[in-house]
Amino acid sequence: MQAAGMTHGGFYKHFADKDQLLHEAIKKALADVSAQIAKLTEGMRRPMALKRVIDFYLSEDHMRHPNLGCALAALGTEMARMEPRMKKEVSKALDAYAERLSFLMPGQIPAQQQRAFLVLFPSMAGCIMTARAHSSRQRQGQLLAAARVFFTQAFCNEATSAFPEAGQ
Repeated sequence: MQAAGMTHGGFYKHFADKDQLLHEAIKKALADVSAQIAKLTEGMRRPMALKRVIDFYLSEDHMRHPNLGCALAALGTEMARMEPRMKKEVSKALDAYAERLSFLMPGQIPAQQQRAFLVLFPSMAGCIMTARAHSSRQRQGQLLAAARVFFTQAFCNEATSAFPEAGQ
């Protein structure tokens, strides 16, 4: 804050309370990572774009830098403990995150794509949280590699996708 010429008081007065500050930080982090993913997949066909997202999300780099990645993977357990008023606001940010990225998911219609998103992204966040909890780098790498293979097979292979492109 000093580098920006601000004091703690000058910074915090922009927010009604710490919950608002947390909400704004989560909303910005989700918007930033979805913009990063959109840029990463620009111009790619959907199955290959989704594979790239899975590889990016379940990377050791993402695991080691919670401050630069998905807010769900970094703060998911804290979000569950929030007051109902705050949960409502964070839910809006999570819904916006899903809306921005559902186009990458398998499915013919938005409802199928949103259903796939609701399974894939929280599952990947759980894998990142679990990998972060392991003290062994080898175990972390094994978990992330296994998750990348599993999610790629389940979501990117049109022949075996749990969420087919057509039907349902």
